[in-house]
Amino acid sequence: MKNIRVAILGATGLVGQKILEVLVDRATPITDLVPLATDGQGRQITFGGRTIPVEPVEGMDWNRVDIAFFAASNDASARYAPLATKAGVTVVDKSSFFRMDPEVPLVVPEVNPSSIGDSLLIASPNCSTIQMVVALNPIRLRYGLRKVLVSTYQAVSGTGREAMATLRRESEEYLAGSQPEPSTYPSLIGFNVLPFCDRFGEMDYTGEEWKLTRETQKIFSQAIPVSATAVRVPVFVGHAEAVYVETEQPFEVSDIRALLSNAPSVKVVDDPAQGVVPTPLASADQDLVLVGRIRQDPFEPRGLHLFVVADNLRKGAATNAVQIIESLNSRF
Repeated sequence: MKNIRVAILGATGLVGQKILEVLVDRATPITDLVPLATDGQGRQITFGGRTIPVEPVEGMDWNRVDIAFFAASNDASARYAPLATKAGVTVVDKSSFFRMDPEVPLVVPEVNPSSIGDSLLIASPNCSTIQMVVALNPIRLRYGLRKVLVSTYQAVSGTGREAMATLRRESEEYLAGSQPEPSTYPSLIGFNVLPFCDRFGEMDYTGEEWKLTRETQKIFSQAIPVSATAVRVPVFVGHAEAVYVETEQPFEVSDIRALLSNAPSVKVVDDPAQGVVPTPLASADQDLVLVGRIRQDPFEPRGLHLFVVADNLRKGAATNAVQIIESLNSRF
């Protein structure tokens, strides 16, 4: 990849800041960086030892850059992504606006990089979807998937910086002996578990649950039945998922472990006798999907249980976006 010119819309947000961090960590060759916001007045970011003022996206001359990461709202993506691609910019969009558009590839580089083709607009999936498909794809390719059931345990950072502050405040007040007032979520999240993420919708499943279903099917290009229950837990960073799959072909658990041990971006963390299991804290600040609790179902010979954990801000958002650009090395 030659030196590239990069814009980040939402550069001061949680995901935008992680993209900056990942670009540095992965030594992405950048000659110019343009941080953008829907309201960038007076703010700055730090990158490569430099302080760079954040510019308002309104009126942006997209000819200044080769690549744009969009880490802002659906409305911002809907408005500005077409302007960027019209100027020949490759846009990687982290919002959900374009994900289910049949004309826009939905990409996890370990799974379906060839789906990008010559598209200038590329959607990056939901964080919980990314880690699940990275873990399941090797199993799908070797044994086939007949059904997927998943329960997620999702960190509050998936909601944003405000939710992280809410968890901290509620926990401190609760420990101090007072009764906190809920904010951000309808109920307290401090020392609590909320059996929903996002708004309720069709068939009383939430938007987050339908994302897991529909995004997985699009990425795999298969109508695999995927049923999800998404749960919000009092964790700052790191989504965990209890995943049950039924395979089309029989398997041995030892073969599953070996398969996952050699899969891209997967680290097997699975020594039950020693209490070694994947946890959100263990997943923080890395680009790997941790997989453990690998075991066969006692009643279904082709049933397999996994526990899948990843840093939702990094692997589940920023790193996937940067990896998409890395997979397009020949384009730049």
